[in-house]
Amino acid sequence: MVSPAMREELLRLSMRIIREPKGKVLFRQGDDAQGLYLVCSGRVSLGMEQGNSAFPPRIVGPGGVLGLPATVAGSPYSLTAETLDKTELAFVPRELVLKTLATNQELCFEVMQLLSSEISGTRNAIRQIGSSREHRA
Repeated sequence: MVSPAMREELLRLSMRIIREPKGKVLFRQGDDAQGLYLVCSGRVSLGMEQGNSAFPPRIVGPGGVLGLPATVAGSPYSLTAETLDKTELAFVPRELVLKTLATNQELCFEVMQLLSSEISGTRNAIRQIGSSREHRA
C-alpha cells in the first residue's frame, strides 16, 4: 500500500480513471509495460499465468499499486492482473512515472522501498520453497 502523498501524486498524474467489471484482465504476464495502476476501489488478483502454487496470487485492494516493477524497469509485466470486483483504478503511463521519479525525490525513495519490499518477499518465498523441498528429501 502506498503512502497518502504517493496516492495523491498518482491520482494527480493519472491520465484517466478506469472503471472495470469483475473478471477484467488489466494486463497479462509478458505484455509490454504501458504504465501502472493505482487501485482506488475494489480488489485485483495479481499472480502468475500458470497458477504457480509456490507463488499464489496476491490480492491488491485500495491504495495498492499494480505493475510498478515492470513500469520502472521498462520490461514486460511479470504477473497477470485481473479484477475480482467492480474496480476503479487510476492509470499512470510509464513516461509520466519516470519523469516524476526523476524530479520527485520523496516519491522516488518510496518507490525504491516498495520495490525492495517486493524483492525481499520474493526471496523469502523462494527460501521457503527450498527449505520445504529439503524437508521432503
